[in-house]
Amino acid sequence: MVNPTFVFLPLYLYPINSSWENVTKSIVQYPDLNFQIVVAPNLINVIPDQNYITNLEILNNYTNVQTLGYVPTNWATRDMSLVQSEIDCYAAWANYTIANIRVSGIFFDEAPSAVNSENLSYMGNVSSYAKKALGAGRDRVTFNPGVIVDTAWYNLADDIIVYEDTWAKFNFTKLNSTIPPNLLSKSITLIHNFTGDLSTQKEVVANLIDANFGGTFITDQPGYTSISTIWYDFCEALSINIEDLEDRDEDDEGDEDDEDDEDDD
Repeated sequence: MVNPTFVFLPLYLYPINSSWENVTKSIVQYPDLNFQIVVAPNLINVIPDQNYITNLEILNNYTNVQTLGYVPTNWATRDMSLVQSEIDCYAAWANYTIANIRVSGIFFDEAPSAVNSENLSYMGNVSSYAKKALGAGRDRVTFNPGVIVDTAWYNLADDIIVYEDTWAKFNFTKLNSTIPPNLLSKSITLIHNFTGDLSTQKEVVANLIDANFGGTFITDQPGYTSISTIWYDFCEALSINIEDLEDRDEDDEGDEDDEDDEDDD
């Protein structure tokens, strides 16, 4: 079986008091789900403040969580030295000995979608820089152009955000038919302003899992600075559909074994 679809959560909510509690509850409740969580602290002092330190360590203690550091590129026009300096900040977290706040990769927001030599060179450079700075085993790189892109971009990143927009504009058929099947597992969808009911959400999640999309997130909020009111339902729908897919795979394997036994007879 291929790796199951994971939760991709841009967590731009400041971690104060119990603001991340709903997230950690779902991580514990659904150990079968993998979570990639983007954090976006103020990097002015390199090491984040105590609230981030406390909550990052909590996230990093879970084996089904990978944290990613947020770095914007302004569509490949931002001064590369600034991008690299922010990557260096995240890399330095691994040397913080008081708590485990290290990240497992970098999330490059505002990534370009147009394929040209300048864009490819810029993003290739920052991707390579991040992988080298972070080191093996925690060097995941995700680009966020927010739209379907040329396959050339997949050579530079581990994952690509192929959709980041409202529920009203979401078109699963277009995504599934346009992205090459072998690249769906490296493709992520982010749907905000979701207005459908729980049954509709389950259907969307089931379609994405069956198609082997790499990651997804659905929120009824307009952005990522507050927790979605359908967060628990989203995680439950993802978990249930992954279990259903695994059950179907086991049934298919059983059928194949039965056929092999019949052939032997």
